[in-house]
Amino acid sequence: MTFGELDALPLTALVTRPVTEQFPDLRPGAARFDAPAGTLVHHAVRDVMTRYPARAGADVAHPRPRTVLDWAAGRFRTLIGAPGGIVSFGADMTSLTEGFVRSVAPALRPGDEVMCTALDHAANVDPWRESARRQGAVVRVADLSPSGELTVDAVTEQLSPRTRWVAVTAGSNVLGSAPDIPAICAAARSTGARIFVDGVQAPAHRFVDVAAWGCDAFVTSADKWYGPRCGVLWNRDGRPRSVLARTADRPGATRGPGIEAVLAAGVAAEVLLRWDRSAVFRHGERLANLLARGLRMIDGVRVLGRPDGRSPIPIVSFQVVGRSAAEVAATLAAEGITVGHGTFGAERALRAVSPDAPESLRAGVARYTTRDDVRALLGGVAAIASPRA
Repeated sequence: MTFGELDALPLTALVTRPVTEQFPDLRPGAARFDAPAGTLVHHAVRDVMTRYPARAGADVAHPRPRTVLDWAAGRFRTLIGAPGGIVSFGADMTSLTEGFVRSVAPALRPGDEVMCTALDHAANVDPWRESARRQGAVVRVADLSPSGELTVDAVTEQLSPRTRWVAVTAGSNVLGSAPDIPAICAAARSTGARIFVDGVQAPAHRFVDVAAWGCDAFVTSADKWYGPRCGVLWNRDGRPRSVLARTADRPGATRGPGIEAVLAAGVAAEVLLRWDRSAVFRHGERLANLLARGLRMIDGVRVLGRPDGRSPIPIVSFQVVGRSAAEVAATLAAEGITVGHGTFGAERALRAVSPDAPESLRAGVARYTTRDDVRALLGGVAAIASPRA
């Protein structure tokens, strides 16, 4: 498989089909709101994962897989606005983040500072905290407002001349809020700090431009933007090249990804690039706002965060008074409506808006979500929240 063959993949026809044809796993009558945990795989992604192993094998030393690796890295750089740098593919975001933090930790000295935020998933907090502890560095945490917002002021208050790294999310996986990353990067760089951005939820819902943002590293996971389970990390340092990170040291972690997953991640990036992303983002925002407004109108339902009813990431977390999140999710699932439940690795963010009961339900809007899906979810929640006989 050559660059020419990769560029000639029949994506144009696939990305212009009706949405129901672009996602073969989409079942009629099912309302899927589990996108924050992993979206359905796009038709083009599934197709190339099926076809590639038979054509190219999985030996990473083979010239064709090397070509695939470079091609996929190039499509990812285009997706996130990176003119150069190193792109690494790994098993998942967590493995790549842990590996990256281990690589920079030796430069930390006792008394140095690392700043994390209360908005972030634990995968972008725990590795920094552990490495700082080992190196004798100090961890500072930027807290959220009572409405669940991470302000630039909250970040700058924790910065000092000793700050070496700032780890921050480009979009919350529970509250849907998205910090002002360019302003945060500018504030961090003014103190000499470097910036690591968790962008797991970002590419599917907002434009990413790491060059304009000014961050030093950006990590995401293709399975959150219609691709395979494959983590992707961009690092500003170094000349443009691509890396396949096969070994994960984390206990229980899987090895990978295979070269077909790397190719599929590149195809997923290409799908996003060929969509009218402005229209896709507006679609997600409109449906999430409609859902949040509808939930607020149901007695006994509490929407978490989203103080003005709007958020850049189309994720809505909510609670039903008197019902556990697991119970509500199970009842909805029986009706063909899939939502998440729990704390989603972001308990600190949920406690900022719900101190006594952080467990919540989470509904995420994807490219394939419809108004009928939103109506079904609202009707299901309304029935559960109504007083018991």
